[in-house]
Parts: sequence; C-alpha cells; structure tokens
Amino acid sequence: GIVCSSVRIPHLPPGMLPPQKMYTEVRTLQQSRLPLGLVACSSAAAGALAALVAAVVIHGNAPWLFEPFGPATPAAAAAPAVASCTRMSVSGLKFGPSRAEEVLGELNAAEVKAVATWFSAEFGATGMRNASKDCLWIAGPSAVELLIPPKTDSVAYLDGKGPKPPRFARVTAVGPAGVDEYRVGPIEGGKMAARATAKQLTNKGDIPYVKRPTENSADSLIGEGLVNRTFKIMEPVLVASFGNVFPQFAGFDPKEGSVDQIFRNDALGPPGQRADILIFQWFPPAPVRPEAAWLHPLPLTIKLNSTSSDPAQWAVSAVWFCGQGPFNSAAELMESHKHGGIRICPFSKETGIWDVPQRVTPKDPAGRQNLETNGGVAWGPWNFTVTQRPSTGAALLDVRFRGERVLYELALQDAFAAYSGNEKSQFFYSDAAWSLSQLSASLEPGVDCPEGAHYVPVTNWFHILPGGTAVADPTNPREFYPVCVFEWIEDHTIWRHMQNSNPLDVRGLVRKTVVVRSIATVGNYDYITDIKLREDGEIEVKTRFAGFIEARHFDPKGNPEEMNFSTIIRPDLAGPVHSHLVNWKADFDIAGVRSNAFQTIKVKAGPLTNSKFAGTQEPMISKYLEREYVEREGIGKSTFVAAPQHPTVWSVVDRQATSAAGNPRGYAIALASWSNTQVLPDDHPFTRAVPLTKYHLAITKHHDDEYRSTSPYVQYDGAQTVKNTQDLDRFLSDGEAIIDEDIVAWIGVGREHIVRQEDLPLVSNFGAGFSLVPWNFFMQNVAASPPWEA
Repeated sequence: GIVCSSVRIPHLPPGMLPPQKMYTEVRTLQQSRLPLGLVACSSAAAGALAALVAAVVIHGNAPWLFEPFGPATPAAAAAPAVASCTRMSVSGLKFGPSRAEEVLGELNAAEVKAVATWFSAEFGATGMRNASKDCLWIAGPSAVELLIPPKTDSVAYLDGKGPKPPRFARVTAVGPAGVDEYRVGPIEGGKMAARATAKQLTNKGDIPYVKRPTENSADSLIGEGLVNRTFKIMEPVLVASFGNVFPQFAGFDPKEGSVDQIFRNDALGPPGQRADILIFQWFPPAPVRPEAAWLHPLPLTIKLNSTSSDPAQWAVSAVWFCGQGPFNSAAELMESHKHGGIRICPFSKETGIWDVPQRVTPKDPAGRQNLETNGGVAWGPWNFTVTQRPSTGAALLDVRFRGERVLYELALQDAFAAYSGNEKSQFFYSDAAWSLSQLSASLEPGVDCPEGAHYVPVTNWFHILPGGTAVADPTNPREFYPVCVFEWIEDHTIWRHMQNSNPLDVRGLVRKTVVVRSIATVGNYDYITDIKLREDGEIEVKTRFAGFIEARHFDPKGNPEEMNFSTIIRPDLAGPVHSHLVNWKADFDIAGVRSNAFQTIKVKAGPLTNSKFAGTQEPMISKYLEREYVEREGIGKSTFVAAPQHPTVWSVVDRQATSAAGNPRGYAIALASWSNTQVLPDDHPFTRAVPLTKYHLAITKHHDDEYRSTSPYVQYDGAQTVKNTQDLDRFLSDGEAIIDEDIVAWIGVGREHIVRQEDLPLVSNFGAGFSLVPWNFFMQNVAASPPWEA
C-alpha cells in the first residue's frame, strides 16, 4: 500500500538549502505521496529527509505541503502509514481525500438522505410533491445541497490555520405560502448530529409560490388528469390528424406509435401567474429508438395555468392545434370545428436513417474500471478537488499549481438556451433550474472517456422513468459517475521551434494535460464539459453542445411564419434558432492571496509625438498599450464583452507581488473561441431573468451569500423578480470597490445555433470555451524551462 516514488532528496544542511530548491524538493515529496517518517528507505535517504523536514520548519513553510490533499488532521497524523496512502494510477494520476472535499465537496448520498429524512420528520414534508393543496415538499434541483461555509473559515482550514468548519445543508422547501430555504445541520460522519437544527435563511414572501423550482415530473403527473380530459374533448380532431396514437383513447394502436407530453416553463406570462406549456411528440413504434421523438413534434400545444397551490384549481388556459389558435379551451376549439372552422393538418410518420443515428462507437465491454471514492486529485504540478453540485454541475476546488493556490473555486453555473418564436413558441431554459447533473447517466468508457480514466461519484436523487421523464425524491438518493478524470497527450506541442542551422534542427515539447470531463444531459441536449489543466499553468475550459435539436412541426398553410424563426430542415420539420450560453464562476486567489485587483490591458493605435512617416508631415501611427485597474464593480464598469476591433487582456493580479521586471503576478481570462452573448434586449423577460447572458465577463467583490450567478427560480413569471436572490446584476448593483479585494470573475461563453440539415439526426458537437492563462505569474514558461529542474 505504500507508494515510494523516485524523489531527489538534497544532501544539504538546512542553512545551505536554497529556498527555491527546498520548495522544489518539498513539492516533489508532496506529489510523490511519501508518508513522511513512515517509509522504510535507506539510512542516507532518511537522513536527508530529516534535514529537509528541519529545513521546512526553519524556513517556516506551510504544513499542508506534507499532505497531498491538504494539511493532515491530528488524527490522520497519528494513523498508521497504510491509512494515509492515496490511490495512484499508472498514468501518474493520484486520488485521495482532501481538506477541500471535507469542507467544500458536495453532500454524498448518505448525507443527502440523512438531511432529507430528518427535515421531513421535523417539518412534516415529503420528498416529492403530491396533489394535496397543503403539500409541503423538498423541492427542485437544489432540494438538498451543501451550504458552503464562509470562505474565511474554509481557507483557514485548507491552509492548516484554523478548525474545520461544521458541515451544513441548504434545504429548499415549497408549501402553500411559497418557497423557503433553510440551513440544516450540522452533519457529522454522514449523519445528522444530535444537536441538529433548522434555521430559515429566507424571509417569508421573498420567493413567491409561482416562482417555485421546476419539478421534473410532479407537475406533469398531477396535471395528467386535466390533460386527459382535454384530449377526450378533442378526440375527433386528434385522431383525424394523428391517428390512433393516444393511449388515452379506446382505439389506441401501439403499432402506430404513441404520443407523450413534455412540460415546458412559460416565462412570458403576466406577473403573479405561473403557466406550463405542454408540447407533444410522436414516439415511433419499436424497434425505432424512442429518442427519435425529438424529431417528431405534433402541431399541438396546451397552456396550463398552474398558479394555485391547489392543483384542483389548475386549468387549461389556451390550446393551439395545427397552427390555429389560441382557443381559450378545448370546448371552444371543438365548437369552431363543429362549424367548419378547424383545418385538419397533415402529419407524417416517416422514420428512417434521418431520425436515429446509424453509426455508433461500441462501449468498452470491460466497463468502468477505476471507481474512486474521493475527489482529491494530484497530477504533475497540479492539486485540486473535483465535485459536482446537484443543480449547477461540475466544480474544481482549491486548485493549486506546485502548492500555490490559483483558484478557490472554478465552477459551472448555468447553461441558458433561448428559442425564437411567437407568444406560443418562444421560450427559454435555464438548465441549472432543471439540473446540470441529475438528469444524466454515468459516463461510458470507450464513448465518453478513454481507457484508464478514473470515475468520480456524484449524488443523484432524480430517477428516470420509462417515458424519459424523472421523479425527484431526495429521501431516496444514490451515487452515479457523471465525471471522469484522465491524463491526455494532446495533438500539439506546448512549444516548438526549428533552429536555422545546417542541418535544420526541430525541437518541441508535447503537451500533456489532465482532463476533468463532466457530461450533463438535460432532455434533448448533452453538455460535454472539459477542464484541462496543463503543465505550463494554463487551465482551459470548453463546453460542447450535443444531442437532438428541439424541433417544431412545419406546415406552410398552418404556420408559415416559422420560416422567420427557423431553418426548414425537412418539408414538415423546422429547427428554430436558439442560443447556448454557459456561465462559469472563477474565484481567484492569486498564489493564495485573497487581496487581488482586476487589470485591463488594451491594444490601441494613435499618433506619436514628434514622429512622422518618412517624407511626409503625417504623424507616425503606432500601436500602444493602455493599462488600467478597474476600481469599482458595476454594470458597464466591471462588465465586459469582447470585441475583435478592441483587443484587450483581462487579468486578475496581486499588485503586491511583482516580478523583477515590475509586473504583478496574475492570471488572464481569455476567450478560447468565437463567442456571442445575449442578442435579446436588456429589458426582454428572458434577459431580465438570466442577466449573466449579457456579458463575457463580470467582476464582483466576493461575498459568501453571492455563491452562484443565477437562481433555480428564474424559469417562471419572468416579469417578477425574487428578493435577495442569486442574480449577477444584483451582485453588481452596489458598486463596491474591487481594488485589492477578494474578487470573483463570472465568465460567459456560447454560440447561437442556426440549425442546418446536417443537425439530423443529431447535432455534430460544437462549443465554446475560455482559458485561464498565467500572466506574469512565472518568470518564464515553466513547462519549457521549469525553475525547479534547474
């Protein structure tokens, strides 16, 4: 069980050990996972090791350097050697427990179950919604999640300078009076402590009932009877148009396929009201895969008013059929049909190679091999912890390069998709409000992750039903594996040069990286996110968009206006233009320092003083650099949209730590691909609901209660905002000073998806990303010439 790698231990007394060299050797030991004082090595090595320990003590190095994933607790220090070992793969990846996982890692399945069960007993709540008007239930994708402790306390523990913060959960509950959030805990050893309590975090009325979180299937199941009654009234026209495909009717013939519904949020309703838009899809009969239904939408839409806390009061408020409507009810539609006012539209049930992919890479028959129990990771110069939030998805915690913290947190926040259309068909999804984790599957070796990848466990309380929907019940969680980590040799070099000599001499360094991959499926779309940590200190983040388009039925006689909103990809099928905008949180602590500033370096052009073009009186024009520190947060002050005609470097720096050349140490935020922002106006309900879509970058001062850029309450009633909610524009509104402060970067990238015929049957994956690049953080390219190797 003991890993004893080849390490270079300096045979120098402490006083003669150069600080950089000493630091190098300590880090080498740290990366090698040597349990200090417990490994049987040669006497010479033991003596050198003792000298090194003394050197560290004399020079005052932080104690966490000796522990691969954070400083050892007193109990861990006294444990036998085997207990302190980490899991090491042949690739050089090492996994083990970490301090970041202890305090910042998401709740595991045992913790979620313990919290949900305790809360249910204390408050009389249920794990999932029922049809009672008095129902109190634990709700939404953030129903039970980690309540992130104060950063000051967490950092003190991470650095071995303070006690471990107690572990609490944030619980979201919905009842007739509205939505409330609670602090529940403490949680100890995966169980609720005997002294556990619940403290309300929100004020009554802050989050109205109509803004309650999205329920993946509860509302759909509760409203099923109302839909069936509506269908029964419309049976003559439904069967005439679509055939015997409705399981609700006596003439249903499964050989013709079947029809099922999808609930979609309506953000365009009047203030104070909540409505669901029900769309319907035709599922071809077997053996065609049911996922083909995404490409067989029916020209049928029902709007359901779900404002009341009593589902018995829900009602159909509008019906559209074959491009006709809205009708106030099914009865009104059928009255029009009685007088010849309804056109029966054609509907094709053609299937083939166009609606289901025919070529598939086989899964690795060996299955997932390296199932980890902890999220602490060490690879080369990097140490970090992997976790995944139940609503917002993947996150890296306490990210360090050769021991120096670069990021306290790097975390996905949301994925926004806004679709074109009229009052019936225009909509948006905040996919964090559905879940950027729990609607997914464990990753498949050979398809999602390469051979040798390691799989990290994540908690999930969503349970997928045969029809594709899901029921959510945090009292019944489980673990799955939607994240993999692997070492990768890329198809290009970190540096390369041909020396002009005879003979010519080409040299370079192949780029090695560690990849953290998380894939979130949300209905028809899959978000494939890669975080690549490279040997030169760069962190690249990219999200690729995959899956099926959400198509619409097209009929030139019924909805000719669809040509303004969509690409017509088949004679009866439209692909609406829509956005894919993702947002990330990057909480920088440059070299472990929380007092940072935000600097812009702009490339400009202008005339030079007393310098003219040769032979003319015209002033010489040159490029020049304009450097500026942003003093205060605010919309238009600390928010930015990249423009190719105004090239700018955005960087977070420590002004107190400068190189010999006078440059502050920092990291730059660079878009890695073309990326657009929100194209809708600022006052559009979709933009007001999710303002993060307006920016490529926003900088705010860190606050513990500003922990995510959007809330799970944004999908309904876009005209009404929630008090004191998680909202990027609210964070920016107080105009706080951000020079030499703890600052957070909120990074947005994305693309407008103009659909093409080649998006059938599935989208050819495309995406957008950014990089976090060392900016005068080192004295040179440390991958090309590592100072610790000198």
